[in-house]
Amino acid sequence: MAYHFKLETILGLRRNLEELAQQKLARELALLAAEKLRLAALQQERKELIAEFEEEKHRKMSAPVFAFYVEGIFRKEQEVEAGFARVEAGQAAVVRAREELAAKMRDKKVMEKARERDYQKFLLAALKKEQNEADEQMVLRFGRKGNLH
Repeated sequence: MAYHFKLETILGLRRNLEELAQQKLARELALLAAEKLRLAALQQERKELIAEFEEEKHRKMSAPVFAFYVEGIFRKEQEVEAGFARVEAGQAAVVRAREELAAKMRDKKVMEKARERDYQKFLLAALKKEQNEADEQMVLRFGRKGNLH
């Protein structure tokens, strides 16, 4: 008689859910890395714009050009702040995905432990059955102790 775990479909479902949670975490980590790169690029652009502005300040600059630089720097500052917010949101999403993965792993582990306990019970029952069959064969072959002369 082969072993069959009654809750195998649930265990399979838990494994699939864990795999999906792993994929979600990987996706969130990739998005976070992309946001960090985008933020670094924005910060670099801001530095370059400020450096260009500082260089142009030493020369004679008209009011519209000055206003253009100030407005550009202000917009870059806003983009950098938005980038920081996106990175923070990405970090929070990664934390949530990690917590979700940990929960899915715990759920799967519980089912695997239940399967292991059930398998041990199956082995014990099979061993007892085998022992009883061996005892029955001995009784049939040699008779009971009380019947011996």
